[in-house]
Amino acid sequence: MVYQPIKIILFACVEDSRIQSNVLEDILKQAGANNYIEIIDKYENFSNILSTLENRHLNVDAVILDLYFNNISDLNYISQINAFDKNKGIIVISDKDDDNLLQAAIAAGADDYLITSEITPKSLRRSLLRAVEQRSSKSSKFLSKNEAQLRAIFERSSIGIGLLDMNARIIDVNPALCHILGYKYEEICSKQLVDFICEEEITAETRLNYQLFTNSQERFEMERQFLHKDGRLVWAHLNVSLVNTTTNEASFFLAMVEDVTERKRTELKLRESKEAAEAGSKAKSAFLATMSHELRTPLNAIMGLSQLLQQEVVGTLSEKQHEYINCIYTSGEHLLALINDILDLSKVEAGREELMLISLSISDIVRNVISTVLESANIKKLQIVDNIEAGLETCIADERRLKQMLLNLLTNAIKFTPEGAVLLEVKQVEHGIAFIVTDTGIGIEPSNFQSLFEPFRQLDNQLNRQYEGTGLGLALTRKLARLHGGDLTVESTLGVGSRFTLLLPAQTQQSNVQNDSVPNVTLESDSLDEDYVYPNTSSGQAVKRILLVEDDEHTAILMQDYLQTIGYEVELMLTAERFITRVHIFKPNLILLDVHLPGDVTGLDLLISLKRQKGLQEIPVVVMTPMGMGDRERFLQAGAMDCLSKPIGIFQLESVLVKYLS
Repeated sequence: MVYQPIKIILFACVEDSRIQSNVLEDILKQAGANNYIEIIDKYENFSNILSTLENRHLNVDAVILDLYFNNISDLNYISQINAFDKNKGIIVISDKDDDNLLQAAIAAGADDYLITSEITPKSLRRSLLRAVEQRSSKSSKFLSKNEAQLRAIFERSSIGIGLLDMNARIIDVNPALCHILGYKYEEICSKQLVDFICEEEITAETRLNYQLFTNSQERFEMERQFLHKDGRLVWAHLNVSLVNTTTNEASFFLAMVEDVTERKRTELKLRESKEAAEAGSKAKSAFLATMSHELRTPLNAIMGLSQLLQQEVVGTLSEKQHEYINCIYTSGEHLLALINDILDLSKVEAGREELMLISLSISDIVRNVISTVLESANIKKLQIVDNIEAGLETCIADERRLKQMLLNLLTNAIKFTPEGAVLLEVKQVEHGIAFIVTDTGIGIEPSNFQSLFEPFRQLDNQLNRQYEGTGLGLALTRKLARLHGGDLTVESTLGVGSRFTLLLPAQTQQSNVQNDSVPNVTLESDSLDEDYVYPNTSSGQAVKRILLVEDDEHTAILMQDYLQTIGYEVELMLTAERFITRVHIFKPNLILLDVHLPGDVTGLDLLISLKRQKGLQEIPVVVMTPMGMGDRERFLQAGAMDCLSKPIGIFQLESVLVKYLS
């Protein structure tokens, strides 16, 4: 019988022990005759022992510790070796015949304790054999226990597990993988994983096999559809790893297959829901754009004709007729305000509102909004007071939206204040600038503060009947304030009055502020030059020509009649057909261009086409667009000189004439 030699390490801890160690080495050589014992090395430094044990290629079986027990702490060497590797036999040799030391050594984890003077080659060999066999038996039991635990994990895992040889053949699978694929154990073994993957995805798997099974990659992860035995497709997350032996040699592949079909279904539903939501959002945007155009188009004719009648362009009116016409125009303005609020709120909620932040004069803004509401306050005999903190000159905001927010607050204050005053204060506060509107009105119950900012809500039916409105103003104002990075808050006492604070953040957004040279596309009615003189066709001067492109016939005829009445030559186009040709022939001094036109061509298309024509680029173009659209900047960038918001008032139209035809 051929025995594998027992590989040992000798350790001598002190000088006297080193001398003794030489004697021990001679005994070992006698005990290990015929290569029965092999001395790997001998050390005087304990750390070298641990380094040798760590070298798996040496495969050490036992360590002989030649200790000198003047210091009981030498027994710590035993526990350190056991902590490092429990599979190595440990024999302690000492010149002291002491039962206490023997028990202490065994308790520390030694397999035997030998007295130097009593050692013979035979006794040493027996001790080594016994120590190695005991350790081997313990190791086998430990390995068997570990193997049983691993097999239990393998068998009971809910994730499919497969072992593949170096040729990618399946050599073992667990029940979970059989369940995922629908095949029996014997039907899967000896095949490759690629055999169970949906044919449409096999091309991708060729790359997988090449990378893994040529050892060019140690791990691969992917999601693929596997073909179940019953024909259905199963989505699975596949993770394949190369497993090495203790000597770092490639041994086998471990494949983990997790059924993710339900997760994929959920992801698909979420994706479909997201796409449906996006489609709904696009449909909503298209609906808003259409409604913005369709609702304002008839209003354009109603309010425009009302203004023409008010100015007695087509004849003198009686007092009663003036009263009726004023009523029609006022109702049109009210309807327009409601439409604007609804569309503005929808835009903000949809995240489609973009602010144009510029540096604004606070005094100009305050003066403008107060002049707008002054007539309403005078009718109710209310006093309007403003107070701007000294030294406070500018703020950063979107001009149109800041005016809109302040007008909403002032209009509400006037509406709900039977008598007394409305105060507009502007103050510098810790986090920015506060615009505070205080009134002496009916006040609000604190319990109603939250619902106050909800869309389409008024506090009770009594108020709804007494004070007209949609309940959108405050909701929109708060949303616009938060869009600026600020907020709108309220304090109120029932029967005493209310105080609304509009906070705009400090001027930390200077990098986002638009250049003041950006064209102002909001034309206020009071911007009309009072000294404007209509063209006089009898003066011998050439009559100015205006090309009007408008798809709504009523609006087109209204504008054409008005422009002709005040002395302009007007050519009307109801469609985009032969637009460039008409421009060349008519040679207009100004083009009024509607955004929405019948057919596939839009006003933007015509504008871009015009600006590409030599000799036509200098003709001023004013675009007519619904207020709810967010296209103004696009038209200005494309070359438009200005934008008019529908419905277009007479004053707005005359402002354009003053600017481009005077």
